[in-house]
Amino acid sequence: MKRITIILLLSMAAAWFAGCESTNKMDSYSDIYSEKTGTIYRAPIQDYSKRRYEKYPKDRAYNQELNTAADYMYQTMGRPLINKGYYVMGPLVSEQINRTEPRTPKQMMTGDLKNYYTYFNIDAVLFATIHHWHEENGEWTVYVEYVLRSTKSDVELLHNWVRATKRIPTDLQGYPKPMQADVDYAARMKMDNGTAQRCFLIRSVNDYVLRNLPTSALQWNHQADLYTGSNSAYFSYMLDEDGSINISPLEMEEYENGCFLE
Repeated sequence: MKRITIILLLSMAAAWFAGCESTNKMDSYSDIYSEKTGTIYRAPIQDYSKRRYEKYPKDRAYNQELNTAADYMYQTMGRPLINKGYYVMGPLVSEQINRTEPRTPKQMMTGDLKNYYTYFNIDAVLFATIHHWHEENGEWTVYVEYVLRSTKSDVELLHNWVRATKRIPTDLQGYPKPMQADVDYAARMKMDNGTAQRCFLIRSVNDYVLRNLPTSALQWNHQADLYTGSNSAYFSYMLDEDGSINISPLEMEEYENGCFLE
């Protein structure tokens, strides 16, 4: 398995992102530390990516790729949170909770969530939104947004906008040429190449964003990473051909031109 390297353009990010004086978790996630967040509920995925009118089989296949990627996003949000020590509500319990909620996830993102703490003892609700997919010349790009809101105070504990891209080599005619690792992953997951590329990217960006959260208050070393770096609010995530991950500032124009607006 190839070793993944992460290139952080800290100097550029520091100059661009809102003039932040510090990127320590102590500053970025101060409410998580003060509220001692430990239990998280995952709200249903909000998927605004456009489906095709199903006139041809390839249209149906394309729509199925998007549907599978959205489902996979929900499934793979739990593992990085658990690895940070959080208790994540399981799918069956989450489904039961979702059935009692009359509001849409979009309405919940700005509404009162205190009943989740009162009735379910949930500390925070995680919202994930897929705004847009783009595919071209061996690159799959997704624009995603993550919001973690407190059920004790209704404040945002985390809010990230990410443009995530997975790049694979192309042949002389410009057609995608999956690497052996991609072929093996698709075979293991029993997916076609397009679906596998999207799911691999979604899982990878989920892991990068959510494992940046502070260690859960349920762990004895809750404050162990106070002074480690935190992600910027807006950033570009590139999963390159060789498996390396490159992080850079997300140009504000990409946020403002509708990529993050349904």
